[in-house]
Amino acid sequence: MNTLDCINERMSVRSFTNENVEDEKLRILASAALQAPTAMNSRDMMITIVRGDRLEKINKAMEEAIPENMRGNFVDSNGKFDFYRGGNALIVVSFGPRSVLPEQNTGCAMENMYLAATELGLGACWINQFYSFRSDKIDKLLELDDGYRPYAALSVGHIDKKPTRKEKDGKIVFLK
Repeated sequence: MNTLDCINERMSVRSFTNENVEDEKLRILASAALQAPTAMNSRDMMITIVRGDRLEKINKAMEEAIPENMRGNFVDSNGKFDFYRGGNALIVVSFGPRSVLPEQNTGCAMENMYLAATELGLGACWINQFYSFRSDKIDKLLELDDGYRPYAALSVGHIDKKPTRKEKDGKIVFLK
């Protein structure tokens, strides 16, 4: 798949099989994040891959961190709180104190992983709750180095049901 096809094929997937994502594919996604540009080449990035029991513990901690009036947005079709949208691996992007413009750097890392997941035939969904609903409990579960803060994560898995493609719109303006 060429780059432009990959960009056009990328979409948020929220329906995954129970099949675990292979370690090598997770390594490829994490490496794609590390290849992303960062402001002033500050590179103070930490990638954490979460699976298994730890994923459920983080899900529970996130349920406690998200305000009660918003929790309903993260309930799956079975009535279970699921902020990571059903993927069986979560790749968390964190930045440390030497990072310049970490919010923008996060976007670059996330897009690289999204495109790599598409290339590998995996489903992915951007999870931004780490930035908005921080807690010391979540930081401890992520075993972050001192001074690091989680900004976003990519929920990944093998696709169960591919979503219907939605038309992307916006404006393109040429100025002379």
